[in-house]
Amino acid sequence: MHRLVAVLSSILLLAGCAGADLAKQRFPRTTIPADAENASDPTGSSQKSPPATDGKPVDPAFAPDKLRLTDPCELLDEDVLKRFGTPGDRSRSGFSRCSNFMKDKGGKDLAVTVEVGQTMTTELKNADKQLAGLRSYEQVLDNSACFVSVITQEQPGLGITVQIGYEDGDACAPGREMAVSVVEQIKARAATRTPAKGSLITLDPCVLPDKAAVEAAAGADYRLYPYGLHNCAWVGKDREVSLAFRETFIPDDREFDAKQTEVDLGGGVTGYQVSSSTAFPSCEVKWVQLAGSDNDGEIGEVKSAGPKATEFDRCATAVAFAKAVIGKIPKG
Repeated sequence: MHRLVAVLSSILLLAGCAGADLAKQRFPRTTIPADAENASDPTGSSQKSPPATDGKPVDPAFAPDKLRLTDPCELLDEDVLKRFGTPGDRSRSGFSRCSNFMKDKGGKDLAVTVEVGQTMTTELKNADKQLAGLRSYEQVLDNSACFVSVITQEQPGLGITVQIGYEDGDACAPGREMAVSVVEQIKARAATRTPAKGSLITLDPCVLPDKAAVEAAAGADYRLYPYGLHNCAWVGKDREVSLAFRETFIPDDREFDAKQTEVDLGGGVTGYQVSSSTAFPSCEVKWVQLAGSDNDGEIGEVKSAGPKATEFDRCATAVAFAKAVIGKIPKG
């Protein structure tokens, strides 16, 4: 159980820390309950086996390969936002999330965030409404936020969530209106972006590594746990490995962590390695895939981990897996 909790914690951390705008984020992040038994399920539901991965989207427009190319910031249509008040600047957070921290018509704070390709667990189980022709679920939090989710795929559960932070009114009403607009735009391919040369955005991390690389890192009897569109974990009996692709801030000096050391990942690629000596020791290796202007860019990130009683070289495992993954990335 502790192994699965640890791997999901690492995946959620990777998924949630991609943007410098998170300090402004008014919505609480998902937390991991102590009794969580499924690495793909941040709610700690009773599901104990990996999610089925042979399902199809409810509409071809919501296929994962299409959602990966959907620009979440373009989904925050200003004409729709103006119905609620005065839009502010858009704030991107990773490949799949974007926010607009705006003012309502009375000048009070109203935050709108959209996330596409989000893993759905309790939302899928409890979806008791219909919105824009899709099953939907709403969650109100402390009378200050509403999460409106629509289900776009059931195996594994994927969907789109519109989060509204609003302490001075009905947060769900604008959430529903924005969710309808988002669904309509995706169906019309109105927010499709063209990836940069060499970008990681189109790649499915769960299918990119070959079986031999996964077995070397997680053991032969591993289980596959996808999370969202850009994160995946392979959990074995006594060790695990995870892979994440992120759009994030790239420091000029490439110092992502004060304790990092540089490693050679081959082909002229430098990795940045950090080990952690906790009750569940791990080693993380990341590399810069793309670096753009204003310190924006993309990174790949591999983490190898296992309980303290399991003795193996976690950093050597992470480096070997990263090398295998890099070898599979198309050369632009």
